Amino acid sequence: MLRGACLLLILLVTLQSFGQSQIKAMFYNVLDFSSAPPSNRIEILNSILSTYQPDLFMVCEVESQRDANLILTDAFQYTSTAFQQTPFLFNTSGASLIHQLVYYNEDKFSLDYTQQIETNVRSINHYSFRLLTNSSEKLEVFVAHFKASRGQQNVAERAFEAQQFINYIKEFPHDTNILLAGDFNMYSASEIGYQSLLNGTETIKMIDPIDAPGDWNNNETFADIHTQSTRTSSFSFDGFGAGGGLDDRFDIMLISDVMTSKSNSISYIENSYEAYGNNGNCLNKSINNLDCNGDYSQELREWLYLMSDHLPVVMELSVKDNFLSTLNSTKEVPILKRTLVSNQLEIKLPVEFIHKKGKIFNLMGQEIKGFDLNSKELNLDISEFLEGLYFLQIESYTTSIKFYKKL
Repeated sequence: MLRGACLLLILLVTLQSFGQSQIKAMFYNVLDFSSAPPSNRIEILNSILSTYQPDLFMVCEVESQRDANLILTDAFQYTSTAFQQTPFLFNTSGASLIHQLVYYNEDKFSLDYTQQIETNVRSINHYSFRLLTNSSEKLEVFVAHFKASRGQQNVAERAFEAQQFINYIKEFPHDTNILLAGDFNMYSASEIGYQSLLNGTETIKMIDPIDAPGDWNNNETFADIHTQSTRTSSFSFDGFGAGGGLDDRFDIMLISDVMTSKSNSISYIENSYEAYGNNGNCLNKSINNLDCNGDYSQELREWLYLMSDHLPVVMELSVKDNFLSTLNSTKEVPILKRTLVSNQLEIKLPVEFIHKKGKIFNLMGQEIKGFDLNSKELNLDISEFLEGLYFLQIESYTTSIKFYKKL
């Protein structure tokens, strides 16, 4: 009896850890949206987002309220999850005609308030989110677009912008969860603005999740984290964006030091930070170059090439508490067409679970099979499974689904 209880405990712990709540975050410079060509970029953006399915989508270079609304209505067509956008805030600093914005999963976030940090170039936007969990954790999200180009004056402008951010967070409690995302336009980790961000305040340090000190510009050592430019030439894009091929790490996400602790309410998931679409072999080439092949597909890299001269950056955050929508969902859920099966396990999925991962465990809590969910209906071959009870667990779905394999 004791042995059976221990096996059940092992199974529950295994399933619970696999189904832990997560936030998928993406930042993307969408390049003069929507005046830059091609004309179908909203459809291209929808395709790109469908491959990652972020819960928190942070952008810069949105030109108008109309363009912001277009992203909300047409760039999330791939999912039935309800998304909302933050208020459209004009960049009151300087004379910029491009703006920052955040789109968020309404099942996971509510927006408490927004503010702006004034700089000499573009405002840094602050979005204070409350997570829709029993414990209502807070996540303070900042989206920035620092001054572009080389030269001492531009380096000084970026340093000033960074210091304005640090001054703003000085009064925040030491355990504040902070995410700063943006187009930093910085060429090296030694640049004073970047170092100012990492040094933070007396009580809050900002952390680069991938910790990549060095000179990023045109340096093969950092080829796998370069995000700009996706094109060797902007000629085919009416001059919009930069050319030269991938050679800079401009797009960055930083987190407050408290979020590096796995015991924190919100924590960074190790190795989840990526320059999205970069296979690490594309220095000074267009992202869709056939020589840049790898885990990221040619189709995705074609979309990224057409969409912007920047790549998105992504990372995942772990949330200790379950989201209320997960616990009390009335939406479609993954189902099995039959729970008594012999050779084929037939799974029917809502669209939001496509591109996630599935696992099957036996009664002892051992993982028997792992697989990708790549369509709304799947037939898994389980003919070699032994007879008995099994549990199907799907990423982001905390309930395990039981089925019995018969001979």
